[in-house]
Amino acid sequence: MFVNDKVSEMSFCLQPEAHSHRNQPLHLMTPRPTKNTARLSCNRYVFPLLALTRREISKRYASTWLGTLWTLLQPLLMMAIYLTLFGVILRQGRTIEDTRLFALYLLAGLAPFQAMADGLHRACGCLREDQSLMTYETFPAAVIPVSRILTASIPEAVSLLLLGIAAHVWTDNGQPLGLLSLPLLMVLRIFMTCGLAWLISVLAIFAADVGEVLSFLLTGWMFVTPIFYTPEQLPSALTWTLDLNPLDHIIHGYRAALFDEPFPLRALTGTTAWSLGISGVGLWFFRLSINRAKDFL
Repeated sequence: MFVNDKVSEMSFCLQPEAHSHRNQPLHLMTPRPTKNTARLSCNRYVFPLLALTRREISKRYASTWLGTLWTLLQPLLMMAIYLTLFGVILRQGRTIEDTRLFALYLLAGLAPFQAMADGLHRACGCLREDQSLMTYETFPAAVIPVSRILTASIPEAVSLLLLGIAAHVWTDNGQPLGLLSLPLLMVLRIFMTCGLAWLISVLAIFAADVGEVLSFLLTGWMFVTPIFYTPEQLPSALTWTLDLNPLDHIIHGYRAALFDEPFPLRALTGTTAWSLGISGVGLWFFRLSINRAKDFL
């Protein structure tokens, strides 16, 4: 059976009970040759990626009562917590407008970081989890980490939608053109995270300690990035680190689009350069070492 326009056909071979190569038809994983190169590329990469992402979403919320509704509830609850914390508990004489703005400012920095951290943690052991798929030479192993990144990006997309609405309603700084740049910034953030995920997923096969080191590095990265504070509060001797911090470019772009600038062109330029560079290096390293990594599975 040739995988064409139906993602369900690909998802059949990705079910947990079909992971064994004895039960999994090889012809479902191997598109037949075609003269249309674009169609062949779509069959080989896009459909497996969509099927894996859909499987990850279902698996993530399979044992919950509310299911995929949590993708909406989590950002809503997070926003409610921060608005309550800074608008009521830690208000300390500030106006309600100032506390709302700071809460939204903080959430705009936390949204991309949490999506990146969640995606990288999930990608760390993904190749071992789906090692049965890697037994097929024609299966594109590079889509396995990407599916984890896309799954972790769904709450971020909901958060950005809520933040855009709140910035437009509660503040005078919400710029329609700036808000339109948020999807582009999110795509660039996903590209950057995919590059890191390709690196980490392969390294995790060679060294089991990668997961522990990753947690430590992400915690340090969070505190050296202006998420809980503004860039102006950083000591002058350390301001040069902001240019070398790709996460700072992303967060600056999110905040600029939501609150400050009509269109964050400077942030988009820096984010694009970092995203293309990191994703390119990550994909190069993945392709270079994936065959060797399979010997360790």
